[in-house]
Amino acid sequence: MTKHCHRLLKAGLGMSAAGLLLWAIGVATAQNANDLVFKLGVINERLNQPDFVLAQYSRLRDYLNTRLQIAGIRVVLVIARDVPDMADKLVAQEVDAVIEGAFPTLDIERRTDRLQTTLLAWRKGQREYHTVFFSRKNGPVATLADLRGRVLVFETPRSTSAHAVPKAFLRQQGFVLVPAEQTSAPSDAIRYVFAGAEINQAYWVLYGKGDAGAFNNGDWERLPSSLQEQLRIIAQTSPLLRWLCSFRQGIDPETQATVEEVLISMHQDPAGREALKAASNIRRFERLTATDQDRLASWRTMLTPVESP
Repeated sequence: MTKHCHRLLKAGLGMSAAGLLLWAIGVATAQNANDLVFKLGVINERLNQPDFVLAQYSRLRDYLNTRLQIAGIRVVLVIARDVPDMADKLVAQEVDAVIEGAFPTLDIERRTDRLQTTLLAWRKGQREYHTVFFSRKNGPVATLADLRGRVLVFETPRSTSAHAVPKAFLRQQGFVLVPAEQTSAPSDAIRYVFAGAEINQAYWVLYGKGDAGAFNNGDWERLPSSLQEQLRIIAQTSPLLRWLCSFRQGIDPETQATVEEVLISMHQDPAGREALKAASNIRRFERLTATDQDRLASWRTMLTPVESP
């Protein structure tokens, strides 16, 4: 990609998708074999639904292709099964950028040492969030100390706010956590299970399938009021950035800058906003601030030692 193309792209960033496409006809040809292929990596959250993530991110891919074709860049989706698979693809240079939550991102970074996080994404209306621990109102668990020897309900193994963060938080405070099915464990260990969805966590706690649960404050606020009234928050963690966009170290800096500019400007365009909403309910992308980087560094230290169940 030439600097001339980069300047042309910047000149068109403020246009609507349709306006940009018409403008681009006069200055660039359609995608061709000489296009630079930019590989955007995403992880499929639902292994039993292989097309789920494709349906989520195809509109984002199509929008990026419309905006980037003038710069000679063609975006393709690379779908990984899980974090280890994404890490392998990154090392093999089969992925140029990854959009993921904080813990999966930090885990990929730890496994590869080849990831640089430069953007954050507002997701589900949140720029940042924190984990809340909750229990049945008037039940036996009123503090974190009461969790010893009891069952804690997480969402899924790959969840940041409903697994990785609360597990790391509790371990940092000296608690022992083990999978519920583990036969050998201290009597005061917290045994954890996975409910599969946030709403399931709440109902499992309410009906005694677990003694407490942990998910993010947005999930708490979205609970039906009739359900929330029967539960109580007993503790919470410090804030964590909601969603991240990271680039593979070693890709062309100009290409990265061009892709970043389009991502950051998407929310200004109605078509871009629709594509973001379809892509896991993202509101907008923005650059990480120095404070964001510091906060990410502190979580990097806390989350790195957390292993998969």
